[in-house]
Amino acid sequence: MGPRGIVVDALGHVLVADTGNKRVIVYDADGNFISQFGGEGSDLGQSMNRLAWLWNSKGNLYVADTWNQRIQVFVPNADKTKYAASAQWSISGWLSQSLDNKPYLAVDQQGHIFATDPDSFRVLEFTSNGEFVHAWGQNGNALDNFGVPSGIAVDSLGSVWVSDAANNRLMHFTVP
Repeated sequence: MGPRGIVVDALGHVLVADTGNKRVIVYDADGNFISQFGGEGSDLGQSMNRLAWLWNSKGNLYVADTWNQRIQVFVPNADKTKYAASAQWSISGWLSQSLDNKPYLAVDQQGHIFATDPDSFRVLEFTSNGEFVHAWGQNGNALDNFGVPSGIAVDSLGSVWVSDAANNRLMHFTVP
């Protein structure tokens, strides 16, 4: 097992990104195994390296499958114990298979997905269906540039916050 990420859903289920085995394991709140999904590969539902993920307001799970250069969408069953892959879209970026500089994801109240692209020094925005909206950033230390955009979050007002690891700062953006 190679745990790299962990999230807890509204029911208390703990999902662990087991990147060593290219899967996600679902546990209950007491640590008991419930299910698993995924597997190594490039087909829908499979992955090469999972790291960042998030849920939207509908309970769909968005996963950054970095080494396959895509975001995948997983839909839960009724009791949220199993997930099935339902969609994916390519990322023109995420070129590195390094263990450093991995992307992170965030979602706003409209359901738009924001993804950091550390090696290309930018942030990408997509609709919940994977339609590209826009990107911003370039290499540098100016107010709208990044050294290594890593962590990302969207606040209740729709502002995007990005941690810039290389420039040792937290950045705040108002998205049009």
